[in-house]
Amino acid sequence: MASEISYDLIMDEDMPFVEGTYRINGGDWQVFIFIKESEVTGVVAKNSNWSSGVSGIVIRVPPSYCLNKQSVETLLSEFLDVSAWIEVKGPDSMQLR
Repeated sequence: MASEISYDLIMDEDMPFVEGTYRINGGDWQVFIFIKESEVTGVVAKNSNWSSGVSGIVIRVPPSYCLNKQSVETLLSEFLDVSAWIEVKGPDSMQLR
């Protein structure tokens, strides 16, 4: 079964912030958040658990990092060991959190 990704925002060529959901091999939906922050000099990923009980990942990148679909999916693939994503209409991450 393929890994699925859903974006909450209409994606542009370079976003300051990206949020959405993903699920791997038909598992539970999880939340991802990407944030550009001047305090970081490289990519920093942290697993997160929200008050709703939903888990996911928060990835912080430097302001110079280009955030778009390709870069988001590449980083998520690296951190979550996923080879490919299928974009679907998934649940809203704000509602899951």
